[in-house]
Amino acid sequence: MKFYKYLMDIRHFRYFVAVAEALSFAKAARDLNMSQPPLSKRIADLETELGVRLFDRSSKKVDLTKAGETFLPQAQAAVRAFDAALRGARLLSPSHSRRLRIALPIETSRSVLSTVVCRLQQEQVEVQLVEATTAEQHRLLGSGEVDIGVLRYPFDKRGFRVSAPLGQPLGVVMSAEHPLAKVDRLSLHDLRPYALVQFQRHLAPGLYDELLDLCRAGGYVPPRVLHSSSMVKAFLRTELAVALATERLVKRRVGAEFVWKPLEGSPIHWWTSVVCRQDECVGLTRVAVDVIFASLQKYENWVPMPRPASVRRTETKSKDKKPTKQRLAS
Repeated sequence: MKFYKYLMDIRHFRYFVAVAEALSFAKAARDLNMSQPPLSKRIADLETELGVRLFDRSSKKVDLTKAGETFLPQAQAAVRAFDAALRGARLLSPSHSRRLRIALPIETSRSVLSTVVCRLQQEQVEVQLVEATTAEQHRLLGSGEVDIGVLRYPFDKRGFRVSAPLGQPLGVVMSAEHPLAKVDRLSLHDLRPYALVQFQRHLAPGLYDELLDLCRAGGYVPPRVLHSSSMVKAFLRTELAVALATERLVKRRVGAEFVWKPLEGSPIHWWTSVVCRQDECVGLTRVAVDVIFASLQKYENWVPMPRPASVRRTETKSKDKKPTKQRLAS
C-alpha cells in the first residue's frame, strides 16, 4: 500500500498566483526570491493534486488554461484570507502594539535611520529595520512580514495606505574625464552616444521601465544598458558610460573623480512614498509613517511633489510590461 506524501498548503496557492499574475515562471521566481526549478516543481505538484493543468507552457510564453482562469480568483482570495488571518492574530499579540517592522531602501541615510529609531524608542516601540528593494518591500507588506515600507514609484497601491508622493530630480553622473564633464547643463539628447549604468530590473521593475521610457521621451535611447550595483564606478570610468542619480546620493557615494550634472528642465525624477497596509495605518503605525515622512524631507531632500499625469500612467502599465529590449550587460 502506497501512502500519498504530497500535502498542499498555502504556499502552493501563493506560487500559483505569482505565476498566474506574471505569466512568467522566471519573473514569478524572482518576485518570490526563489529559483525557477523548485517553483516549477511546486506548480506541477499542485496540478497533480488538482488533477488539471493550470498553465499552457511553451518556450515563448505561459498562458492560463480554462481551469487556471477559474482557479485564479479563488486562489487569490485564499491567499488574501490567509494573510488577513495572520495579521489579525498578530494584532492580538501583547508585543505587537509595541513592535514595528520597517523596510527601507538600501540608500536610506544614517540620519533618517537614527531619527526614526530614536523617535519611536521615545514611544517605547521596538523597531526592527529591514533593508529591501521596492519589489521586496511590496511583497513583504502584502504578506504581513513588515508593517511599513518606503517604496519607489511606480508600484501597485491596492490594499495599501500611501503617503503623499515625495520627489527628487535626477541628474547625470559621469567620470571627470568624460567628454561631457565640462558642460554646465545637459539635456537627455546629449547622452545619446553613451551607455547607461542601471540597476537590475527585477529590483524595481516599474521604476526601471519608467526611467528608460522617460529617457526615450527626451531623446536618449542608450546604445547599451550596463546592469550593475557594485561596478558602477568601473563602468563610468572604463566605458565612458553615464548613470542617473540624485545629487545627494552622488555626494555620499562617489569621489572627486566623478561629477554630477543637472538635466535641463529636470525631465526625470524619483518619487517615493511611505506605505502601510490599508487597515493598519492607525496608532503607532501612523506615528511611525509620519516620522519617516518628515525625516525623508529633512535629511534626504525629498520634496512633496505630485506625479504628473503623463508619468502616473506607467503605474497601470508597468505590471504587465515586458522588459525594454536593449543590448544588456550584467
